[in-house]
Amino acid sequence: MQGNPLRASDLRVHNQNMVLSLIHASRDAGISQSEVVQKTGLKAPTIFRIFTSLEEEGLIVPAQGNAEEIVAKKGRRPVLYVVSKHARYTIGLEFWTAFLSLGVFDFQGERIYSVMHPLSESVQAGQVIDLIVDEIHRILDELSIPKQKIIGVGVAAPGQVDLARKRVRYYPRIEGMKDIALVDELSSRLGLAVMIHNNCSALAFSEYRYGGFDHQGSMFTFLLRTGVNGAFVHDDEIYINSQNQTIECGHIPIDSDGPRCSCGSRGCLQAYLQDLDPNSVELRLALFEGLEEKLQNGDGVAKRTIERAAGYLVIAMKVLTRLLAP
Repeated sequence: MQGNPLRASDLRVHNQNMVLSLIHASRDAGISQSEVVQKTGLKAPTIFRIFTSLEEEGLIVPAQGNAEEIVAKKGRRPVLYVVSKHARYTIGLEFWTAFLSLGVFDFQGERIYSVMHPLSESVQAGQVIDLIVDEIHRILDELSIPKQKIIGVGVAAPGQVDLARKRVRYYPRIEGMKDIALVDELSSRLGLAVMIHNNCSALAFSEYRYGGFDHQGSMFTFLLRTGVNGAFVHDDEIYINSQNQTIECGHIPIDSDGPRCSCGSRGCLQAYLQDLDPNSVELRLALFEGLEEKLQNGDGVAKRTIERAAGYLVIAMKVLTRLLAP
């Protein structure tokens, strides 16, 4: 089957985005046109035109103090460019049964605003959506940021997220959070581009890319909240199954004769971990909340609890290792 030919306009957009990504990745250090030529293989006149266009749009600026720096006997040092932090903004949000968190980030990726809202035990899906919309409108007004400068809204949603249909398929801990077209609803009401992913996968990818771990290109992350979830990142990609969802690791069987799980089975990883900390489950807190302080104070019960929890997680990790890296 013959594919669609690449148009010249598509190629220009691709090249401009590639160059802008390199400038963005240089952070505060900045990058010169000659360095971008070497990294991309594009010709110097092409890079010059792209830099000129980006600077005219206000997306990039010379790094502060760089343009006037002179190197003795070698002439002027190449001008280094960085992205203009106030040129564009992004909004990120994450929610689960107990909290909704929102943050605004400038074009350099620095957080400039954040807020966290507790959610009531009786909160419904529609109320969560209303709160998201109201808060984003309020925040943009407070920060005097026009919508035209917002690149988009990233949503880290709990439960089963259908990435192809951009819906929350099911999250039992918020009433009505079933087959919710969250992206369509938010983009329609906000007038902004909206992207969605599972919250555990979003957190895992952030740790993979920015956490400073020596993961050698492959990392699995457990997320312990009221329930248990996990995500696998390999070669800069989040693992997605055939149903366009991320890994559901909370229901890995530890022992078929174990405690009853909310899914109806017995002995799931989640059931075992919740059984170790029923108070947190009852109070809608993250599992083992406050345990670190008790461990620092030498609490024997806390030590035994964390050792047992670690043992269950090790069993689950062995199962995942055999599945993902046999």
